[in-house]
Amino acid sequence: AHARGNYLIMGDADDTYDFRLIPQFLEKLINEGFDFVTGSRYIEGFEDKSMPLLHRFIGNPALTAILNGLFGTKYTDVYCGFRAFSRKAYDLIQPVSPGMEFNLELAINAGLSGLKIAEIPIKLHSRKGQSKLRTFRDGWRSLRMMLLYCPNKVFLWPGFIFLTIGVIIHCLLILGLIYHGGRPASSVTGIFATIFSVVGFEILSLGLHAKTYSWSRRFDQYNPGLENFYKFFKLETGLLIGSLMILLGSSILIYLVAEWLRSSFLPLPNPEWVALAATMVIIGFGTLFSSLFISAMSMTTAESYSQPRK
Repeated sequence: AHARGNYLIMGDADDTYDFRLIPQFLEKLINEGFDFVTGSRYIEGFEDKSMPLLHRFIGNPALTAILNGLFGTKYTDVYCGFRAFSRKAYDLIQPVSPGMEFNLELAINAGLSGLKIAEIPIKLHSRKGQSKLRTFRDGWRSLRMMLLYCPNKVFLWPGFIFLTIGVIIHCLLILGLIYHGGRPASSVTGIFATIFSVVGFEILSLGLHAKTYSWSRRFDQYNPGLENFYKFFKLETGLLIGSLMILLGSSILIYLVAEWLRSSFLPLPNPEWVALAATMVIIGFGTLFSSLFISAMSMTTAESYSQPRK
């Protein structure tokens, strides 16, 4: 952030990279029009024992493939620490991660910002001293960073699908359109409807929490749609929606329980309504507490973005 040049070059200072390749990086930036240039050790190769076999053949390729799949990039080596980019590109990327995720954030945001990316073959040399990387801890930190950057694919769409399935099953049960052996299949099917609905809602809530956190910490790109959503969905809105769902669901449950007591504990005549009412109460309480949590995180998000990234 303190560099003043038009082009920035970074590399690990452990003698594993050949910095005589810097002119090749600058050639890509200055004369070939690329914005972000990164080395690739998988094109050129590795010296013996320069990287643990688990990292070389499983960890790095797997996480690189996951990143490419999530963000539509075409990296062959997303963890290479030898990189160059223009000052303008760095200002668009806007990295904020303090630790080893910094290098990964550069690669992710370069793709999200639509920068022109190039790779240069480099060879990884054996380092002097012991590596500070921890395989499983750092692998999880990398995966966590990727998931934080794409809540739509990881949370929002799966949650929406689950919730939609649950709502459809509830509607079919209420309309009496699901039968088994010539009789309405309400009891067991209602349980599945509740499971799908509640799980879908919880996944959606987690996705919205992740997207709010990502946006508030500036991991995510400037998002006018999300900003408009928070202008509409204030704490009071969530509390009102949650309270109404709890009130309506509880009213249905109280009525059904009263009917059950009056019938001397005979089987409930409308188990599909019990399932629907229970779902409404659970989701209502979830909406209340999710609204409180999201409101706390989104209080300063608008101020976090003085200017759009693009």
